Amino acid sequence: MGNNTVRNAAVPAKLLTQAAMAAPWGFAITDRQRKGNPVVFVNHAFELVSGHEALGKSWRTLLGKNPERKALARVQEAVRQRTHCSVVLQSSSKDGSRFRNELSVAPVLNRSGDVTHLIWLQRDVTSQMERDQRLVSMIAEKEERFSSYVKNATEGIWRIDFEPPIRLDAPEPQQVREIFENGVFSEVNDAGARVYGLSKGVEVIGRPLRDFMEPSNLENVERMVEYVRNRFCMKNLISNEKGADGTTHTIVNNIAPGIADSQVRYIWGASLDVTEHFEALRALEQSQKELAEKTKALEEKNTALKELIAQIELEKKDLKDRIIANVEQVVLPSLEKIQRTNAGNAYIEQHRRALEDLTSSFGRRIADSRLKLTPREIEICNLVKSGLTSKEIAGFLKIAVHTVEKHRRTARSKLDLANKGINLRTYLNSL
Repeated sequence: MGNNTVRNAAVPAKLLTQAAMAAPWGFAITDRQRKGNPVVFVNHAFELVSGHEALGKSWRTLLGKNPERKALARVQEAVRQRTHCSVVLQSSSKDGSRFRNELSVAPVLNRSGDVTHLIWLQRDVTSQMERDQRLVSMIAEKEERFSSYVKNATEGIWRIDFEPPIRLDAPEPQQVREIFENGVFSEVNDAGARVYGLSKGVEVIGRPLRDFMEPSNLENVERMVEYVRNRFCMKNLISNEKGADGTTHTIVNNIAPGIADSQVRYIWGASLDVTEHFEALRALEQSQKELAEKTKALEEKNTALKELIAQIELEKKDLKDRIIANVEQVVLPSLEKIQRTNAGNAYIEQHRRALEDLTSSFGRRIADSRLKLTPREIEICNLVKSGLTSKEIAGFLKIAVHTVEKHRRTARSKLDLANKGINLRTYLNSL
């Protein structure tokens, strides 16, 4: 301060006084060489802010009424140590309103190094402190909201610090290695702990990343290579991480780095355990694969079955054609020859009709396996259709009449004609 006085000695005292009086902040000087260290100079701004007339009064007047003991002690100590000091006081103006008053004091030394005067600067910092307080409150509120969000978030939120930091200009393999070697969890919420099969975030804090993400897993290494190439900023990074029980979990991570001086000092991340989802997808893929294989096998069987059915149809047609050919070309001509001999014309005629029926739709229908008619019952139905009576059928087949009647009743039952009053011959002729 003495040196400043020397350097500014050329400035007229009147000019300095005018400057001090015009200053927007409070300015006062006390004389340490006089008893009580009285105020020997005070500008208008000082008295305007404090609301008190201070000129000629003790230096304590500058501290206001009932100054805080700590503030007073600091000022006294600064004077003793001949150093600068600033304190904030709770002051009141003439109208009784309270304000926060920043008071700074600096000693003025003579050539011998003794304190001759004290320079006092005063500034009303009420508005500034209120703004600062609002800012602090806003920050505290945001921190509280952030902490509440982190605590109650359904996804895992965590921070990993790297000590020492990872240099971005280091070779890629080195950066990948240092992620596993230097990464330590510094913050983890409970949801983040559950990702690893634990219940509380504090169970993870302080543990190295490699405890949960094994560097020996090639998929993890590949993911970290991709991560490094994206300069430690990643969206939806999938990793395979080990839980506390040793099981592997599939995790989706969104990560942002904290970089200073081209070094990664920490990373913030949000993680979601999608193990069940991925297992369901894998099961679905396997199910779809098996379904495709079964569908292919079924198609092959259907193709073979179609070929078999087509072959059976061909064989059936061939059999039918051969039967028809045999009947038309061999049996019927033979019967015609027998008929021309006039031997057993009536019975031969019945044979003709029966053979014709066999080659007709009636023959195929009456022989349908679903009706379960026995060969004898089919034979009797053919004779009934031809108009023969039970007695004539018995004589033709050389069986008893009651046996014919029994076969007729059984045939009616199998043809669903029992108790319906439908004539058997009429029904058979309708087929």
